[in-house]
Amino acid sequence: MRFNTSVLLLIAFIPIMAFAQKDAYYRVRADFSIKENCTDGKSSLTIGQVYFDRMKKKIVYNLRFPEKEIWVFQDSLMYKIQKGTIEKKPLMPGFIEFSIFNLALNNNLKDYGLNKSIYSVKSVMKEDSMVISIWIPQKQYEKAYGEVKISVIDNKLYGVIFYNPKKRIIGKQIFSGYTRINSFEFPTEILNFTYLENGSEIHQMTTYKNIKVNNWDEDFYNFVLPRK
Repeated sequence: MRFNTSVLLLIAFIPIMAFAQKDAYYRVRADFSIKENCTDGKSSLTIGQVYFDRMKKKIVYNLRFPEKEIWVFQDSLMYKIQKGTIEKKPLMPGFIEFSIFNLALNNNLKDYGLNKSIYSVKSVMKEDSMVISIWIPQKQYEKAYGEVKISVIDNKLYGVIFYNPKKRIIGKQIFSGYTRINSFEFPTEILNFTYLENGSEIHQMTTYKNIKVNNWDEDFYNFVLPRK
């Protein structure tokens, strides 16, 4: 399987400023499947389990299809572990902080964490049951990052659209099928569109099932990278 972070549906175009929020939830795990389709006709399916501990700031994917392997996201690196070999590549700034897992556990999902980032609200409007807000980066980041548009329905994040500084759409996400565990809410379906500069598109559907919070699968939450 190709070594490509885009398959994870964790768009991290935005550098975040440090934040922390104390609540009762600090771990989440789920079964997941990711279906990816490209405009060139290629498609792929990835199935496994994912584990995230917000105190350790580490995401661990235990893949069982199409190949058995483990992906670890920690600090500024992604590690791919398969049959005793390790590959690694750098992560974009804010990758872990803006993951769906970290946002949900920190109760920052509704505004996509932008309220505590380099972004500020430019405008807010309402269309029927949908509340739409447009966020702009601080002046010193305008040449690197574009606007972000967020839509909320029934007080839940519904959609996020990312623009580049030239106001071209570069990505879009739609969140649905929310499940609730006490006060913890998590979307079970995320549809992602990535628009590349060459005009091609990548469509991904991620589905989460068997979601648990604060459970004790220590082998993965405390996963230790093997020595080379």
